[in-house]
Amino acid sequence: VFALGTGLSSLEADALRCYLEGRSYEEMGEELGCDCKTIDNALQRVKRKILAHQKTREVLN
Repeated sequence: VFALGTGLSSLEADALRCYLEGRSYEEMGEELGCDCKTIDNALQRVKRKILAHQKTREVLN
C-alpha cells in the first residue's frame, strides 16, 4: 500500500486510511467532509489502482 500511495489522490489515501482503521462510510464522510457515495467512489478507484499495481508487479516478476 505504501508503494501505491504516491498514485492515490488525497481523498483516496484518506478514505483508504479510514477504511483500514475500520470506520464506516458514514464516519469517513463526516471526517472527510463528503457524502457516502463519494467515499464509495474513492474506495472503488483505490481498489482498481491496487489491482493494476498488482498486475504490473506480476508482469515485472
